[in-house]
Amino acid sequence: MKKMVQGTEHEYTLYCRKMGSMGFDPHTVALDLLRESDLHLAGEFITNGSRVYYDVGHFEVSTAETTNFHDVVVWEKAGEKVLDWLRRVMEDKYTDGATKIHAFKNNTSPDGTSYGSHENYCVSRDVPWPDRFIRDLVPHLSTRIIYTGAGDILRGKYVLSPMAFLTSRVISAETMHDTGILNTRDEPHADGHIWRRLHVIVGDALMNESAAMLRHFTTSAVLQLMEADALQDVPRLKDPVRDLWHNVEVRNPDEWRVELEDGTVVSPIDIQRYYLAKVEPLVEDAWEKRAFKLWEQVLEELEDKRSKDAARHVEWLDRWFAIQAATEGKDGPDTEMMACKQYSEIGTERSLFYKRQREGLVDRITDDETVKAAITTPPDDTRARLRRELCDTFNIEMIDWSVLVVNDGSRRRIDLPDPYATKLEATYATAG
Repeated sequence: MKKMVQGTEHEYTLYCRKMGSMGFDPHTVALDLLRESDLHLAGEFITNGSRVYYDVGHFEVSTAETTNFHDVVVWEKAGEKVLDWLRRVMEDKYTDGATKIHAFKNNTSPDGTSYGSHENYCVSRDVPWPDRFIRDLVPHLSTRIIYTGAGDILRGKYVLSPMAFLTSRVISAETMHDTGILNTRDEPHADGHIWRRLHVIVGDALMNESAAMLRHFTTSAVLQLMEADALQDVPRLKDPVRDLWHNVEVRNPDEWRVELEDGTVVSPIDIQRYYLAKVEPLVEDAWEKRAFKLWEQVLEELEDKRSKDAARHVEWLDRWFAIQAATEGKDGPDTEMMACKQYSEIGTERSLFYKRQREGLVDRITDDETVKAAITTPPDDTRARLRRELCDTFNIEMIDWSVLVVNDGSRRRIDLPDPYATKLEATYATAG
């Protein structure tokens, strides 16, 4: 597979009973602490190339540009660890450790309010928008929830994917309501004559590394096939939103269904197997072979209803088992909801997910040392590396993904239109 610049954006929720009563917002306090730390680079950027900022009441992390489905998981986990460190610092500084500060990586509050958990892919501007994306990508995005869903309890129901549950259109410009399987936002943060930024908002905030890897491996592979116009025989869905709403509330794979335009009813597993066969010729290196084999394995486990096996890398299944284990012998309408949210805590000592990871119940695709290194280091094969070098070299007056203004007496503007550029020679600069 060829390289494809991609990344994620996550809005994290911070809560502290004591800080709230004192008039502090832990989200903004965490950002202040970050900007005072050695991790701060310039503006809203940190040393590993990611952007960290306050957005609609949340602490948001946009990962540095990565070029593959493995690295994006590593840098996403690095952002999670940055916030967990800030959470612990705040507990010591503002509560003396006596009151907990909770940090959650999830998509929704119990009332159904959704938070951002978005994927971004840098795709060729040559692929016709939106027709080709509706034809080729919507069948994938509307059926991948069977293995990329995070699981959640919404309106009293356990759903496979909270964001799929809240999706109401095939295509939409909205990100907070009336959301679509396809989102029309197009801010390329690169040369817009060459690239489009595909903004995917129908995905969930995932704790499980294997699930996150599959999300990006499968989707970036489908996008590569689209650029080659290799999906002309893709299954045509009659009503993807209707089927999404049905499947998202069904835990039994035997009851999943997708209706095609010709009236044939198939399983979302069948749709995914279509893409699996198409992607196989693209697979080359060891990581691609590992991800492809896992994709194939997960579909088999789901079809055969080997739930315990599938739960190692399918988050909605593992969360379901975690909730049942945590609430066994306990009564009350809120016990399941509390366990559901505790699963998504990023504090390793409190999170039900990390408890299960320590117990060996979920699989990993990276390790603590690799994630730790990514906290301070940008990917070495994207513009993130170049942006870091420029910030280390110059005093920065303004910085964004694709442009910097350096304060060296000339107020030079340095444009970074190529997200794959790692050397200054591949960019251009003008005087202010």
